[in-house]
Amino acid sequence: MEHIESKARELSLDFLENEKQYRLGFVEAEQSNPKTKGLGEITAKDTEAGVRMLLSVDADLVALFEKTLFSQRFDRFFSAVYETLKNQKRVFISGCGASGRLSMRLEASFRQAVKACAEKDPAMRSYENSVLEIMTGGDYAIIRSVESFEDYTELGCAQARDMRVESGDLLIGVTATGETTSILGTAKQALASGARVWMVICSDPESIIGKLARVDAVFTHENCESLYMKCGGMALTGSTRMQSSTIEQAIIGAALELSLDALRGQKERVQEKKSALARGFAQCIAMLGTEKNVKTAVRQIDTEAALYENGGHVTYFADEYLLDVLADTTERTPTFTTPPFRPQKNKNAPLSWAFVKNPFLDTVSAWRSCFERVPRCLSRGEAEYRALGIKEADIQRIPPISLDDLYEFEIGNEPDPEREGENTLSTWVGYGEEAPKEFFERAKRFSAASVFTLGDTALLTVQTQMKLFEHLAMKMMLNSVSTLTMAKLGKIRGNYMVHLNISNKKLVDRATRMIADLCGVDYETANYELFYSKLLLETLGKTTSTTVETIDRLGQKHE
Repeated sequence: MEHIESKARELSLDFLENEKQYRLGFVEAEQSNPKTKGLGEITAKDTEAGVRMLLSVDADLVALFEKTLFSQRFDRFFSAVYETLKNQKRVFISGCGASGRLSMRLEASFRQAVKACAEKDPAMRSYENSVLEIMTGGDYAIIRSVESFEDYTELGCAQARDMRVESGDLLIGVTATGETTSILGTAKQALASGARVWMVICSDPESIIGKLARVDAVFTHENCESLYMKCGGMALTGSTRMQSSTIEQAIIGAALELSLDALRGQKERVQEKKSALARGFAQCIAMLGTEKNVKTAVRQIDTEAALYENGGHVTYFADEYLLDVLADTTERTPTFTTPPFRPQKNKNAPLSWAFVKNPFLDTVSAWRSCFERVPRCLSRGEAEYRALGIKEADIQRIPPISLDDLYEFEIGNEPDPEREGENTLSTWVGYGEEAPKEFFERAKRFSAASVFTLGDTALLTVQTQMKLFEHLAMKMMLNSVSTLTMAKLGKIRGNYMVHLNISNKKLVDRATRMIADLCGVDYETANYELFYSKLLLETLGKTTSTTVETIDRLGQKHE
């Protein structure tokens, strides 16, 4: 073990000395939320108590949404979005991981709304390609986060160049912590091209400016402004797929919704529409907390947890909400170290615990329906990555992420015998509707079936062109189900996601802080022990969580 000890010290020293820009314990969105202390242990005993605990944190967003919506800062942000669209220029929404997936949702919703508007006003069709997401790693990342892409500004810059961001355009950088490297790269390139930039964040910019060089290069630029929403620590510590992505999706969606009205000649109704949006968000949260919807969530959580404990698999079926289900289900792999989605050509890899399919369309059509367009994927060669200055070890970790590689994931109505039969569950995911007959026909091939639809939808009286609140409600409900299912399986301790993958520098830091807190050791010791566990597990050929291995080896002292 001496070799492992020596190598672990080397890796830890390199991280501690050379990656200080990723020491993020001071960042607001990385803090622990006191409302969810003991979340894992409480849920293990009482599923409904866990659901209501998460909902109590989501409920805090109602006041924040209204406060932000009626702020002068939001008015400036909305004006920037509207003026860009009115001038026939483009709005880019740049995100990574959870924020990239919410950007996908917003682009697809905007496209759907424009098409509906164009049925009455054909002139609106000119805006169909006016809102575009830039996802770190390309659209392939809806399936699996692309290793190491988040760590390079150069890759963000390259993606912005690929999209031809130019003067007159607007780039919205979406990052809870305000410091995500690849997103700052897209912003840096946009500013260099003469475009305007708005950073939509959930951590006080004053707390990071002057501390992180990559932040200063963007936030201090004269053509960059920020919209800061103070939502506090995530319900699951560091899991920005939860409250921060909810409020970011809601507020950017509100700006786009208001812009659609203004483009249709209804700009004088902005204040009235704002009031309606504030009511709609409050109704959305209230609807989730009804007895019917809480019971629906509890039933799905308990069913899935029991199935996974016995080595079973879930296949979700969805149509309109397929992108929402994909966004949630994909996040389970880096957050809880579960098997990632498996491409058809790799039959030797383990099946993912959960997957999603469209019962109506073949795979290619399902992907196009999901995005409301042909997916935008990347297909760079190793030489191109080297020219961008990417480290060789990171280049070797990048999987094939082209369009053809995305189509290897069969989300269409093709048969999938490996996911069917004994010890399997089929679940229809919809909103305020019964499951279609096509689902029940497919469900016959599974050992059990469930219908996961949001009920009590009559409470949501505020309707929007982009169906903002329907998608937000589904997002929050799915987040609760996936998070608390993992809590039932012991993958959450306190309110820490201890089973996370340390697949980038930010996650190495987050895991280190978890170990330090739970085991009562200093940061430096925790970091060394984390790398020791990583090397030990690799030597033993084990794929268990490096973070959990470290915590169990050192001994957990705190919740």
